[in-house]
Parts: sequence; C-alpha cells; structure tokens
Amino acid sequence: MKILVMRPSPEGEKLVNILNNIGILSWHFSLFNFSPSSSTISLSKKKYELYTSDVMIIFSKKSVHYTNLYLNKNNLHWPLNPDYYAIGKGTAIFLEKYIKKKFYFQMMKKIVKLY
Repeated sequence: MKILVMRPSPEGEKLVNILNNIGILSWHFSLFNFSPSSSTISLSKKKYELYTSDVMIIFSKKSVHYTNLYLNKNNLHWPLNPDYYAIGKGTAIFLEKYIKKKFYFQMMKKIVKLY
C-alpha cells in the first residue's frame, strides 16, 4: 500500500513520518498551506462580517489559530452573537479554548452541543 498525504504542513510531514516509520510507504504533497495574512485590507474588510454573522462554520484548527492571532493582534475578541459549528471533534475541542459559549459539532452523524 502507498499513501499520498495531502494534509497541510507541518502536520502532513509528521503523518508521513509516522506512516513511513511503521512501514507504510507514504509521500506528502499539500495542495494548500496556511500562513498569516500579510494584507491588512482583506481581513479588515471582513471584520464587519465577523461581528454581524449569525452562523460561523469552523473547518480547521489552523483557521481558529490564525483568526485568533489576528483578533489578539487587533485587541478584538471572538464574537458571541453567532452560533458556532465546528467540523470535527478535534476542531471543536481546539475552538473551545477561545469561545466560551455553546457551539456545535458533528459526532457520529449526530449534532452535539458543547457547553
């Protein structure tokens, strides 16, 4: 069996190393990478949408990490108004560090409220 890992760096390389160490031939090729934005225009225009949204869907721990960096750098906080939905339990647990309100994530084909 050969596996192509398309997870972004550095997690993708870590997974490839683990797989190769247990004898599963693996390669890493990421279609995208995450990094902090160098543009103040793109995020500042989105700030209004962030604070006026009804629903936030969080797709990855990296998106939480970089959003939190931006908010901290600009003395802002995660908005409390929207309902938050996290894709995956790991993302939900990571998001819980920053958002002190109930939010939802899907677990085994069922929506779970996290308080």
